[in-house]
This record gives sequence, structure tokens and C-alpha cells, in this order.
Amino acid sequence: MTISPLSLANVLTVLVAFACLGSLAQQSRGDVVRLWRLAVPPSLAVAPALMLLAGVFDATLVHDAEWVAAAIVGAAIGRTRGWSVPMQVDQVWRLVRMPPTFDATMAAVGLVILSIVDFVSAALGNPYVAPDLVAAAAAFCAGYIGGRAVALAVRTRREPHVGLNDLREVSTHSA
Repeated sequence: MTISPLSLANVLTVLVAFACLGSLAQQSRGDVVRLWRLAVPPSLAVAPALMLLAGVFDATLVHDAEWVAAAIVGAAIGRTRGWSVPMQVDQVWRLVRMPPTFDATMAAVGLVILSIVDFVSAALGNPYVAPDLVAAAAAFCAGYIGGRAVALAVRTRREPHVGLNDLREVSTHSA
């Protein structure tokens, strides 16, 4: 199986995957976040998934179908998880708070690992895992992060208002 040589694209894929992981830190800790920040992790997650798909040299319709199917399955599972995460929403200040969860963080860790696998394979010129499987796994992770974020964003319109702009008020609601 052919793999592309190490390039700036491999480095950027790893860096964007780490940025995706970092963008989930506040959500993972259970901090109050602005509503628009729910869109940042999926926006960053899609880039490594697409870059890893672009790195498949011997691409076939089957490889593309694997990638799309993995993204759809990941999005469906992420959507289900997004609907089940407890959350508080400040409708006035457009703030969101969830309890500490690590599901999306684990998906982002998966993206980082897959990006590093691709980086190492390109650096050594030998794919240790088939590039089409790495791309499909990345699509699953990105789909999960995106599906979860979409479900959370939709839920913010339906959740009752809870004042989250005052830290004292936040601590009384979490007790």
C-alpha cells in the first residue's frame, strides 16, 4: 500500500487534532461556556478527518463509502449522546454548562492518535495501519463530535433558563 511522504499537511493534521482536543477542555471540566463555543470542536475535528481521507492514495469507491459510513455512524452515536447529556442553559447570556464529561474528549484523543499514526507512517514511509482505515476511524471520531455538538445546540433552544452569569448562582444550582 502506498503512503504519501511526510509533508506540512501531516504536521498541520496533528496540530489541528490537538487544537480540537484543547477546544473541548472547558466542556470536559464542566465549566460554563458560551453557546458559540459548542461549534468550535466539530469545526476543528472535520479538518483532520478530511486530511486523512485526502491522504488515501489508492482510493476506491469502497474506501470513500467506509469513510462516509463511519462519519454517519459516529454522528448518530454522538447525536444520541448529545441528547442525553444533562445541561443548564442561560438563555439571556447564551451560556451553557454541562457536568464534567469525557466522551467528546475521548473522540478528540482518538483524532490525535490517528493523526499521529498517519504522521509516523508518512515519516517512516510505511503504513502500519491501512490509510483508508485511519481515515474512516477519524471520520467516526469527527462525526461523533459533530453529532454531539448539533444535538447540544438544538437542545439549548428548548432547555429552561438557568442564570449562569453569576458564579455564586452557578454553585447553588450544582448542589
